[in-house]
Amino acid sequence: MNKLHRLALAASIALGCSVAGAASVHVKFDNPIFNGTPAPSYDAVTISYPTLAGGSASASVAAGRFQGTASNLVGIDASAFVDGVDDLFMYCYDLYETVSPGQEADFTINFDGATARTLQFLGAVNSVLSAGGPLDPYAWLHPIDGLMGAAIQLGIWESRYDSGWNIGSGAFRASGLEAGTVGYLNSFFGALPGAAPLDSRYVMTLEARGIQDMITGDPPGADVPEPGTLLLAGAALAAVAARRRKKADLAL
Repeated sequence: MNKLHRLALAASIALGCSVAGAASVHVKFDNPIFNGTPAPSYDAVTISYPTLAGGSASASVAAGRFQGTASNLVGIDASAFVDGVDDLFMYCYDLYETVSPGQEADFTINFDGATARTLQFLGAVNSVLSAGGPLDPYAWLHPIDGLMGAAIQLGIWESRYDSGWNIGSGAFRASGLEAGTVGYLNSFFGALPGAAPLDSRYVMTLEARGIQDMITGDPPGADVPEPGTLLLAGAALAAVAARRRKKADLAL
């Protein structure tokens, strides 16, 4: 085996290893967890949602946008975090686990984790917040206050756990909302018919056991190459090396 062939084989193996390992990130949540959101930084509400067993559960929660710090990046570049690794803004994407202020966890990154309904809702949020100017795909990450952040969080839960767009009825419900939260929600839901869904390239989910999953932004082009691209690159490199070796053998 000549040197070029050995290098090609090694590169192919390395590419295969990088495909096998998923992208991940370590997150430390701020304390207070709604840090960075203008006051009031959240809305205290009561929610009802479907359980995994097919029943229904209720909980008193603080709805709003979370902030944390990202570190130990694996398979992803720091530029994939819209506001930088020290200002990681995100929303809860899971009601079956909990998260506490100051908690730390390792998350696997899913670049295709957002549902079609979530993308539809976030597209409506962006259309409302970008009215009168260029469409900002990250407007949903930058609420002007905590009540808007609460409305976005409740809308995300509605997109995940219900089939309609009525926060007062259905499989997912919320009560005890501030008037400002209700106003924002009505504006976002009202924009749904005419708004284009957010492109999935602008979103990623952070997933882990023992802590709530999160949803956050993701600038296209900042991630690692697609697994298929990596495999094709490795195969192409190995093929080139094999052809060159064959030609060398024929020349002898």
